[in-house]
Amino acid sequence: MGNKRLINGRDRILFEKIIEEATVDCYDEYEQISGWACVLEDNLPVPCKCLIGKENAILEKIDTNSNSTEIFGIVILNKSKIRVPIEDISLENLDSTKYIDAYRYWRKHG
Repeated sequence: MGNKRLINGRDRILFEKIIEEATVDCYDEYEQISGWACVLEDNLPVPCKCLIGKENAILEKIDTNSNSTEIFGIVILNKSKIRVPIEDISLENLDSTKYIDAYRYWRKHG
């Protein structure tokens, strides 16, 4: 697992499809974040094992901050429940990781 990897042309095409799914019919940044939260909730098998840095944790659910400008994972780490920016979470399930990778790509490249 790792939250940084090289992006190739096939990845970009996949990410663009996921971005379209997440942001279709969204008029502003707030609606786009809500769209992303829905896509992540629908496609990440929570609860699931994850890494926060090098620490093993459990991703319990997806949430947004109060003004819908950022997406967080609610994570159980060392028996504590914490909020972690979703882009800082790495998943064991590689198929599900593509959704977080697409979100990272969107945040970086708009």
